[in-house]
Amino acid sequence: MPRSLRLALMAILLWGWVPSAVRAGESYYLLLFGSEDQPKHLRNSHTWATFVRAVGEESDPAGYQLFSHTISWYPESLRVRVWAARPEPGINLTLEQTMSIVLANHEHIRMWGPFRITPRLYNRSVAIYNELSAGGAQYRAISALMDVYVADCIHAVAAVDPDFGRRHYPLIRIGQPATRYMARQVMMRSEERGFDQRALDNSWLIPALGLDRYPICVVPPGAIEPAGCGLCRHSE
Repeated sequence: MPRSLRLALMAILLWGWVPSAVRAGESYYLLLFGSEDQPKHLRNSHTWATFVRAVGEESDPAGYQLFSHTISWYPESLRVRVWAARPEPGINLTLEQTMSIVLANHEHIRMWGPFRITPRLYNRSVAIYNELSAGGAQYRAISALMDVYVADCIHAVAAVDPDFGRRHYPLIRIGQPATRYMARQVMMRSEERGFDQRALDNSWLIPALGLDRYPICVVPPGAIEPAGCGLCRHSE
């Protein structure tokens, strides 16, 4: 597909011009991950997200059919150069590839969620995932807010945000603090729309995705503390 057409289709999805009504028997979820080593090194810190579409009408989710994709933006070399001035080829890793790399770097993994999300947010994640997988975007460990085709791991995930996009996530948080901030944003936006994430138990997704075989510290929505001040959109 020509690049111009691909960009046009992506813009349609990102701005919500394509209706995305929920089909019967479909639900959508988000799992947010952050990792870092101890003591913390910026080169060994990562943020990524997995999005899931579940299809099934049975009362037992064990019978659901799951479709998932992960936004985990990394340098193609698999070596993070924190202070590199120039962007380099990037690669979008699968969930399994990401787990393998961060564990090899002795990083501790924390997961927030799973969260129930809207079709609109899921569709945006598909658009970002497709763009990253198409080979046009580049990686830089510290990326600018407005350069769409150069991203770090945090901005690659933040681009899915339907309200603010990556401009809402300056790089003052790295690794687990960055992901925790995103999780708080999910909780806050859900509450603003009258949707209570704490009332839902989506923990069945953890073994369904095979995540129970990894050393992950899980933070369910009910355990996510709110931001400590009225400026939670801009600070912790």
